[in-house]
Amino acid sequence: MVNSEKSAKTPPPADTGGSTERAWQMVTAFSNALVQTLLVLLALSISTVSKVALVLGILALTALTIFPGHLLKSTAWLRRAVPERLYGLLGVLSQWVRQDVWWLLSTGVLVTVVVTLAVVPKDEPWVTCQIPDEITLLASDETSPAIRRAAGEFMAGKVDWWGCRQMNINVSGLRADEVRDRLGDWSLPVQPATGPVAERMARKPPGARPDGWIADSLQEIDYMDRGTDGMPAFGERTVVATSPLVVAAPERLAEELTEGGRKPGDRGWADLLRSRPGARQQVVRTHPLASNVGLMATAAAPGPSEGLSRKVRPGDNVRDVMCRYAGSLDTSAMVLTEQQFYELGVTRSGADPALPASGGCAVPGTNGRWPSPGAASAPGKAGERPPQLAAVYPRGGHAMRYACVSKRWPDLRRPPAVERTVEEFCDFLREALPRYGFRDAEGRLNVGRLPVKVPGLRSDAPVAASWKPDIPKLLYKLATPLADHVLVVVDVSGSMARNKVNDGRSRLEAAIQVAQLAVTSKRGERTTGIMTFFPDDDHAVPLAPVGDEGKALAGRLTAVQHAYRGGSRPDPPMRPVIKKALDQMEGTGDPQERKAVLLLTDGGNPRGLTAEDIEGHGGVRLLMLSFDLHGCDTSPLPELRDQDLMSCYDASTDPDQKLDDAFTELRTVTG
Repeated sequence: MVNSEKSAKTPPPADTGGSTERAWQMVTAFSNALVQTLLVLLALSISTVSKVALVLGILALTALTIFPGHLLKSTAWLRRAVPERLYGLLGVLSQWVRQDVWWLLSTGVLVTVVVTLAVVPKDEPWVTCQIPDEITLLASDETSPAIRRAAGEFMAGKVDWWGCRQMNINVSGLRADEVRDRLGDWSLPVQPATGPVAERMARKPPGARPDGWIADSLQEIDYMDRGTDGMPAFGERTVVATSPLVVAAPERLAEELTEGGRKPGDRGWADLLRSRPGARQQVVRTHPLASNVGLMATAAAPGPSEGLSRKVRPGDNVRDVMCRYAGSLDTSAMVLTEQQFYELGVTRSGADPALPASGGCAVPGTNGRWPSPGAASAPGKAGERPPQLAAVYPRGGHAMRYACVSKRWPDLRRPPAVERTVEEFCDFLREALPRYGFRDAEGRLNVGRLPVKVPGLRSDAPVAASWKPDIPKLLYKLATPLADHVLVVVDVSGSMARNKVNDGRSRLEAAIQVAQLAVTSKRGERTTGIMTFFPDDDHAVPLAPVGDEGKALAGRLTAVQHAYRGGSRPDPPMRPVIKKALDQMEGTGDPQERKAVLLLTDGGNPRGLTAEDIEGHGGVRLLMLSFDLHGCDTSPLPELRDQDLMSCYDASTDPDQKLDDAFTELRTVTG
């Protein structure tokens, strides 16, 4: 009885051989299709997040196909969470998948083959890593450390599934004047087409051509934006960050400078930079040609160059000076940006180990770091500590506005992907730079979001977004000397005194101002002199070294303007004036030295001037600025220009721009 009951309860053995074989076939087919699909997926040029999502989706579909019953049992909780009809629909779907699994497998294999044929020839997944695109960016050496950090973050986000970098961004950090040379020296705007002068002026490019530029101001881009054949030199400008100028000083010195008024904007630049009998030190500024911080500080607070501290060398940037005196107990007050003040505070505290490698400096005895306020200073006495620095925000809110642009070269075509990558990096900088102490593009500073707290930052300090310093004119004034010997010849005839240029000044007044700029900022390295079209009037100044920054020569030119401003003399013949000037320059200095005659006139009376009059003067270069629209077209000047014996620039509409062109040529003249 018992045995019969057991027999009734025991089911007959089932024939599982066929079902097991079919299941094995299904698993094998699924495995092959899954492996192929995943291999193709991993080779696709899509983001890692997208790949992970697709992999998880494929695995879930596979599990649903192979084990639909188990999945439905494990999701019994869905009965309580979803309507019964929807849960029943899941069961129907599972049954359909189980019945038509071979159709699904065939479709999956077909899709896999099509995707493979489309993707493999393009992406070459069998290659370990393709050579990344090389992209060169240019920035001043004061800004480049932060740009390099941002570039490292940007490239890390461009690594594909296999760990291959899609691009390599190189950031060149140069002095401010070297940045302008790098962008402008590839095709000189006033270079003659042929002739011996063209050969002397031809220079090799100073380095790799940049694909993009992170400029320290929008006006600097304006200065360099010289297109060729109607093509703009730069792409779209993206303002990526701002940083106001501040005066960093030890607490005691900051109190002396501000006389207790430490609220942002309480003191103007004139108050902070003026000499005080009771003050221990003057405020240190960097030279405006080598340092854009010094350039913007000069634009915000114009002052004589002799007011610069001897602690600053001509080629120094802000970081050079900070590094030189960072460990000193006798730290000077210094003009820098708010971001550099933040970086200085972070690096002195040692809170960010990345800063010394990317933007810090080594101070003797500090193991490569700036000494922290709690440590003894090497230059000081034992036990003394470096002073805590304070930031003084001058009135006006003058700020650096950093802009990112792509660079276009008329004779070099780069792949479109390069410019797109530069623009993408520009957008990335807007997000990244505020993490390094910069303000955002609108001038806002969120102190709470900075990774390291630095005392002295004031988020309430105003930023003058509308400030537009005249960088071109300032650079004209500050650029290096024109040549070893320069003779300025001024036309003082009646036509110069009576007629006017576009801005309402008389031609004589415009010419005198150009001449004053030449003798004060563009004078000869060794000697400078002045001549007029009427040498017998005793207004000439012989060629001689200049020891007072050209002030005496500028005063003599002012006297010339007053003497001839109401004149009515006719234009004298230009030929004897030019011959006398060239003869005088030929006998000056050594034959290999650079010599130039700068002629300021409205065209005058050049009749009779010949090539023989200009040739054979030991390489003296003749340049003419005409304050009359047709002055350069007066015969025989066009013929002499075509023979590369002289240069002539129409200065009737924009004297400053044409003066810059002439100065660019003069700086390239060799003896």
